[in-house]
Amino acid sequence: MRVKLTLALSDRPGILLKALEQIALNGGNIISIIHRRDSITSGYVPVSINVEFPDSASLERAKRGIEASGIPVIEAETLEKAICTILLIGAVKIEDLLRKVHELGSRVAEVSMTGGLTSPCIKAVIEAPSEKLGTLLASLESFAEEQGALLITEW
Repeated sequence: MRVKLTLALSDRPGILLKALEQIALNGGNIISIIHRRDSITSGYVPVSINVEFPDSASLERAKRGIEASGIPVIEAETLEKAICTILLIGAVKIEDLLRKVHELGSRVAEVSMTGGLTSPCIKAVIEAPSEKLGTLLASLESFAEEQGALLITEW
């Protein structure tokens, strides 16, 4: 699994090495490092590290090890995304759908509406972290039921 870890490193020699040691100890393979020394805030430097881990348990162990070393993990974002297309048939506001997808940690890459007032249909292409796609679709199914709409998925 590929992730982008964003860390807040104190601006001292050797701190990045502590984080990299925890990644290596947990099977992480570093793809790239973006070190933003020009963005120092309150003595911290934001560093983004793209890493490939064997599984999510390895990622979680690495995060705990990094934090135990005194380095805050600001974000761990999966770089593996799933894309699915949904159709929502019924009187659903696009704004409500966008808000719901955002609340679920995903994003709508493309959205359109057809059918007019008599048979409205929203078509949305949604991008979600691969491991959260099942949860996202189940939540959207509940959302559609609450709205009195029919959800059709294609992926």
